[in-house]
Amino acid sequence: MFNFNFSAKIKEAEEHIKQGDKYMKTSFTKWKPDLDSAIDEYDKACTCYRVAEKYEQCRDLSIKLADLQIQKGNQLFFLSRVLTIITLGTPFFAAKSYEQVAQMTQELKDLTTAAKYFDRAGQLYTEAGYRDSAAILYERCAPQFQQLDRAISIDFYLKGARLAEQEDKTSQAADLYEKAAMQAIRAGNFQQTTELLETVTNCLTNMERFDRLNRVILYRILLKLFNEDSVAGRNIFNQACQNYPSFDHWEERDHIELLIDAFDQDDKDLISQRCQKPYFMAIEPEFVRLIKRWIRPTTTTANNVNQQTTSNSTVPSTGGTKPIQLDDDEDDLLAALRFPFLDRCVSSAGCSFVTSITSDDASGNISGATSPPASSEITSPVTGVGSSRIHSADPYS
Repeated sequence: MFNFNFSAKIKEAEEHIKQGDKYMKTSFTKWKPDLDSAIDEYDKACTCYRVAEKYEQCRDLSIKLADLQIQKGNQLFFLSRVLTIITLGTPFFAAKSYEQVAQMTQELKDLTTAAKYFDRAGQLYTEAGYRDSAAILYERCAPQFQQLDRAISIDFYLKGARLAEQEDKTSQAADLYEKAAMQAIRAGNFQQTTELLETVTNCLTNMERFDRLNRVILYRILLKLFNEDSVAGRNIFNQACQNYPSFDHWEERDHIELLIDAFDQDDKDLISQRCQKPYFMAIEPEFVRLIKRWIRPTTTTANNVNQQTTSNSTVPSTGGTKPIQLDDDEDDLLAALRFPFLDRCVSSAGCSFVTSITSDDASGNISGATSPPASSEITSPVTGVGSSRIHSADPYS
């Protein structure tokens, strides 16, 4: 890893801070601080601290910078003998400063405080009239707090959705409401999920986005079935068929109706069978996880017993296997053993005697293919004395 020496940057930041403090001082001839020059110096110091990875110093100085920018926006001016408060657009820059504060706080591993600073930045964007920037900020920051606290993530999605609605960005609002619903169901809050999905349904209906509406209606039906309320699920299904022709002609409509019928019959096996349709396994992962609770394991004990019985009956016993009859027909012998290279062995030496074929010779190697001695003695297993001799070159004669 690179080991950078940031002492020069730190020293530069301290020089900018000293210069900024001078601009903030007042005197007999200088009645008010020079906010513009001080803000510029502090901003440069924040950049130096951020480059030098001094996150704590950058965070504290950014808070001070944001306060000065807000103070600058509330200066009093006398115009045409009327006391007027002129907002110079500085809440926008204050929001940028608070966004930097939140990022530095994240680097310090204080996510709870970072969420508060992000929220403050969103509020300042809204006050400055940049609702679209605030909505983008909330949407971008919401996933960062899913592991910490899903309530924070849901709150950010909802704030972004409401701001998008104020800007007449219905499509963005529908996306954010749906993301909030997915977080709510992961938190186990079915009631909030149902309400949010109803809001998504209204948004998509106003936009006539029926291609996305079918999936949302399916989620609403599944939520009712998760709560064991098949009657409410049936009502949502019937209303969708009446109000949305795209849903009524949807290819998955029959599968949904069959699943509701299984719940009406309270047949666990039928529910387990019908919920395993491919489309049900390809929707939002959290819904798939809940659907898998309906799947009942199949009984495999009896099947295993039958398979073992069948395999035992089909595998021949070694004790009952008839030995190969060796006769004068060499072609039959070669076909039975299925070792083509024996053709050369038998043709070259008619007296070859195959004594054993081991299991290790599956690749075609045969051990023991040797010529017997011209004279061999047969020893009695009882007396241990040789009883006879065989003088023959041909073992088959």
